[in-house]
Amino acid sequence: MEQNQPEKTSTARKQEILQKLKELSKQRSHQRPNSSRDFEDSERESYPISDENDEDEEENDESDEDGDNYIFDDFIVPDEEGDEENESQRGKQLAISHLKSNSIYSFSSFCFYFELVVKAFLINALDESFLGTLYDGIRQESYAQEMLKAFDDLDNCYVQPCLENLFSSSRWKKKYKERLESYSEVSIYLEKAKDCSCKACGLHRHCAYLVSLSGKQYNPETMKTDDFMPWDKQEFFIGRICANRTRIYHNVKHFKFKLYQECCSIVNTEKLEDEDVKETVERIFNQSKGNGWIKKKYDLLHRYLNDADSFQKEDLET
Repeated sequence: MEQNQPEKTSTARKQEILQKLKELSKQRSHQRPNSSRDFEDSERESYPISDENDEDEEENDESDEDGDNYIFDDFIVPDEEGDEENESQRGKQLAISHLKSNSIYSFSSFCFYFELVVKAFLINALDESFLGTLYDGIRQESYAQEMLKAFDDLDNCYVQPCLENLFSSSRWKKKYKERLESYSEVSIYLEKAKDCSCKACGLHRHCAYLVSLSGKQYNPETMKTDDFMPWDKQEFFIGRICANRTRIYHNVKHFKFKLYQECCSIVNTEKLEDEDVKETVERIFNQSKGNGWIKKKYDLLHRYLNDADSFQKEDLET
């Protein structure tokens, strides 16, 4: 009895599907007179009856469950289990497609390249010509090319798309955006509120935040600073939403420069006089990786990008 149970289950399942095929055949019979004969031929071909051993029966079951849809005449009757599986698969593919459209989805795979960015900054902290020769294409070594790719990924796959989204979804004046990008330091103060024109977007708003921009300008590739008017400062009185967007935009835009500054500070503290550049870089890099400093900075960038993503979603909902 136990041996016959799988066979009965398989037969019952086949009969159920065959019954559905028959019902569909009857519905089409007035349009296609030969449908009944075609169905009988299809039935014999799709479901061969075999009295051979149980192994052959199991193979037929697997083919029914995992195979292609059953094709009959000019219409298709999908296998129910296969249909559910395909529907689930389509749902997963849509979800993955949505995640991949967000730069943060692949951020975990960027960890290796982020470490190369840190190492390049450590080298440049000891040899200020390194980044310049890297971007000029003078350095063709494999490690240099990997570092160049790391910078390209950081800038063009994460930072720049994030900044473009923040700006394009705002009503900021172009001049205000340029000011944010030019000054490496920002302070945002809560002031006495008043209804006036927001200096960021130009709209009449309930403004209560004073944005103070300062700090040296710098080359975004070589990290060299410009000493022209280092004391210069710009102030803007803006609304709440523009203030939040300003903080996020500035964090993402100047993250790389702040990271480089910290690398320079570490090198100045940890370098030894009798050590060459390569040895110093390797020692400080391994030390920074071992004590979790690199991971901390990597997580900080991730948080900045997440802040931008969350802000965008909240802005769309309001």
